Amino acid sequence: MSNNDIMLEYLRSSIDHNGIYRCSPGNRILGKAPNTSYTWQFYLRRCMFTPQFSITSAEYLIKKLKNPNNIQIAAVESAGVPLGIAMSNIIGEPLLTIKTERKKYGLSNWTEGTITGKPILLVDDLAGSANSLKSAEHVLNRFKLPVADEYAVLINKTQGTHQVNYLKEKTLHSLFTCEDFAMSWKAYINRYNKKPNFGHWA
Repeated sequence: MSNNDIMLEYLRSSIDHNGIYRCSPGNRILGKAPNTSYTWQFYLRRCMFTPQFSITSAEYLIKKLKNPNNIQIAAVESAGVPLGIAMSNIIGEPLLTIKTERKKYGLSNWTEGTITGKPILLVDDLAGSANSLKSAEHVLNRFKLPVADEYAVLINKTQGTHQVNYLKEKTLHSLFTCEDFAMSWKAYINRYNKKPNFGHWA
């Protein structure tokens, strides 16, 4: 394997073993929407809070961008922030974060950070419904800030459907799709011949 392949496998393996919670057979976890539940969910902060992981994933995503020297990274709070920090550090531009809800105190601001005037590239951990990215772009448009024609996520959960959502005019850059992982309890056992072990959390 080339060094490039080794590092991509490191990222994929980290997510497969540490960034996905899988319910044991017969169990489910509550979903965000009313009356929904799931047998698995991504928990990517476990990976992105690890320096090597966040830096490596940022390096790979920046390589995919058309003009990384003429953008400012804007991370969607809060899940996209670790990836946004790593990408901003690499390109040497200040990070901008965009809130999902406006602050109700102080300056009542929608963003944190310094606005440079360069086209803003939105970054998040996942592309699923794209609601977070849609809300973030709405904030930028409200203040007439330039938005890049591409955006970046770690995982595209909706491979094949990106072209029909509201962001269809933009280029989606991602490192992985759900097909790259053993998503269910059973799939994990079949791939690794052992039970998932999510470890301790509080």
